[in-house]
Amino acid sequence: MGKFDQRAEEFGLLVGLHDSARRVEDLPLDWIMADPGNPRRVFDEKELDDLAASIAARGVLQPIIVAPKNSDGLHVIRVGERRFRASRLAGRETIPAIVMAVVNRADTLADQIVENDQRAGLTPHDLATGIERMLGAGVTQAEIARALGRSKQFVSLYAACADMAPWLRAAIDQMPIRLLYDLHRAARTHGDAVRAYVAGLGEESVTLAEGGRFIAGLKASEALPVAGRHDVAALPNGQGTERAAPSRSVRAGAGLRSMFETEVPPQPRPLDAVRVTVGGRTGRLILPERVRVVFDDGEEVDAPVAEIAME
Repeated sequence: MGKFDQRAEEFGLLVGLHDSARRVEDLPLDWIMADPGNPRRVFDEKELDDLAASIAARGVLQPIIVAPKNSDGLHVIRVGERRFRASRLAGRETIPAIVMAVVNRADTLADQIVENDQRAGLTPHDLATGIERMLGAGVTQAEIARALGRSKQFVSLYAACADMAPWLRAAIDQMPIRLLYDLHRAARTHGDAVRAYVAGLGEESVTLAEGGRFIAGLKASEALPVAGRHDVAALPNGQGTERAAPSRSVRAGAGLRSMFETEVPPQPRPLDAVRVTVGGRTGRLILPERVRVVFDDGEEVDAPVAEIAME
């Protein structure tokens, strides 16, 4: 049993049916409809084709979960829309299903997020939408984290999307959720620069390291004298200068000194080599043997400091 299953069953979610309720029946596909509220909005066509080929050869090995018939006489899918769609592609007329009453909408959303993320990872946009709707249904962030088998911080990062400007949230699938959150915070004091940076990405993706350099540049610009900061900001994207165009990490970052510098890819360095300045005195950063690391997707792990390098 996967981690998601374990956590979800502890929370009383997913397919936590008693044996007496696990009655599988073959339902006509015409009696079943997709859930309009399913957090998954994107279905990969190739993955569906592959699944359809498997179903054509071996059938549906795991039943889908559906609600009792609604007022239109149709069963709404709780879990298993990909299998339902692939069964249609495979030309099947029925599908094995378990009919289970819906306790509440929040439970259904949790089931769908767990199921979708296990079988074919949800896009960040779909995951943020699902978490937002669960919060709207009264489920706490701690409860969502437990149900999904994720950290509280992972859920908090996605929950923050509800407070983001539409132009920033629209870029959620182009960058790690940690970077999206950091840009959200940076936009509070550098709204125009952050918006220009995001717009400058176009359809490209950006890494946490690249976005981090842009944010660091914003902070560095705050230390410039007022006159110098004004002069730099007057040159959008370096327009009007004969210097080389800035790289993506500083694109649209008007007001950054790094815009006029040749960017050298940073080389990882051991944490024990990090030099710091405190009160005008320089020294070496001393860390404990193990530190907490937050990955781009919001997951957290404890790691030996000797195995960590700065970018």
